Amino acid sequence: MNKIILKSRNYPNPESFVKDFLTTLTPGIIPRSNFIKWDAIERKIEQLTSFVEFYMAIKTQIKQGANFREEIANSLLACDDPYPYICCAFELLGHTNQELVTQQDDINFLDIAKRVQHGDENTAYLFGKLLQDLGFTKILEQENLENVLLGVQIGLESHRRKNIGGDYFKNEVKKMFNEIVRKVVVKTGIDIKISEEIKIIYGEGLSKKVDFTIKLNNQTRFGVEVNFYTVPGSKPTEIKRSYGDIRRGLLNTGVDLIWITDGKGYRRMKRSLRDAYIIFPNIYNLNQAKQFLADDLISLFKKPWP
Repeated sequence: MNKIILKSRNYPNPESFVKDFLTTLTPGIIPRSNFIKWDAIERKIEQLTSFVEFYMAIKTQIKQGANFREEIANSLLACDDPYPYICCAFELLGHTNQELVTQQDDINFLDIAKRVQHGDENTAYLFGKLLQDLGFTKILEQENLENVLLGVQIGLESHRRKNIGGDYFKNEVKKMFNEIVRKVVVKTGIDIKISEEIKIIYGEGLSKKVDFTIKLNNQTRFGVEVNFYTVPGSKPTEIKRSYGDIRRGLLNTGVDLIWITDGKGYRRMKRSLRDAYIIFPNIYNLNQAKQFLADDLISLFKKPWP
C-alpha cells in the first residue's frame, strides 16, 4: 500500500503545518476542578494525623533538650510497628517512595522497620542520623507540622498532574472517536469501528502497539498514537529516528498511522514537530482532529482503498 496523506494534512509545506498546529493547539488538558485533588489530600492528611502527632511529640522533647538521634531512635523502638512512622517522616520530606537511594544509601523502609521492630538499636540510631543528615530537624522547627504536610501534599500534586495528563487526553480522543464513528456512519453508512490498545504485527518478530485502531469493514486501516505534552517530550525525536521504518512495515500489511498529539510543550518543539511531519504527515492536534478527521476518513473510505 502506498503512503496516504489524509486530505486536511496535505499542507503546501511543513512550515504551514507547524503554524496551523501551533495556532490551534490545546495548551492544557486537566480541568480546573481536577488541578488539585483536595479530597485526596484531605484523606491523606487524615491517615497521617496520628503519625504527625508522633513527630510533634518528638519536637517538644527536642525543644526541652533531648538529643535528636536518641529521641527518634527510642521513640521508634517503642512502637509496635515503626513502619508507618518511618514512612510519615519521608512524607514530610516530600519523598513518597518506599525506598531511598543517595550517594551513601540504598535502603528499603520496610527492612529498616522490621529491624527496629525486633529491637535493633543500632538500626534505630542510624535511622535517626539519616533523618538528621537529610535536614529533618528543619521540619521540626516549623510551628505546625500538619501545615507542613499540607504544603508537601500540594507540591506533590505536580507529579500527579504529569502522570494523568496523558490519560485525560486519551479520554478526550476516545470521546471524539465516538463522535467520528457516529458522523461517518450517518453520512455514508460505512462500517467503521474504533478499538483500543491493539498490537499490530507487521513482520516476523515485529509489532507496534497503538492506542487506537480504525477499522473499515472489520479490517484495521489505521493505527492511532495519542500523546500530550505540557513540556517537550521524546516522541517527535522517536518519529524522526524510527517511524519511517515502522510505517513502511505497517503499510506492507495495509495499515497506516495517524498521530493525535497536543499540549503547550510544542511551543518549544517547533523544529521537531516540523521534522516529524515530513516523515509522518498524518498528525493532528485535538482541535484539528475534531474539525477534520471524520471528513478525511469519509473522503478516503469512499474511494477504493489503495
